[in-house]
Amino acid sequence: MSFEKDFPRLVQFFGAYFPDADFEDLTDEEIVSEYVSKHKKYDNYQKIIQLIKDIEKLINNIDYYWEEVGDEANRYFENSQDALKWLNMIKKELEK
Repeated sequence: MSFEKDFPRLVQFFGAYFPDADFEDLTDEEIVSEYVSKHKKYDNYQKIIQLIKDIEKLINNIDYYWEEVGDEANRYFENSQDALKWLNMIKKELEK
């Protein structure tokens, strides 16, 4: 299994939005809110929906990918449950 092949949209999303958050002093919720606002502004709901579907698929396979999620999003997770909690929060924010 390859995280990059299986979840290319999530690789792009995590890599583009989360690594610099510490420097910008943004919370993860604020990052997702900015992403959603940007795509709603251009009526690009399909990207948000696809991202939610990808996160749901990832949640179901988190035991295989939790370390890669941390690497791509520049986050530290002690285990798959930590990553799962974080992904559920991201999903919830995307669904707002």
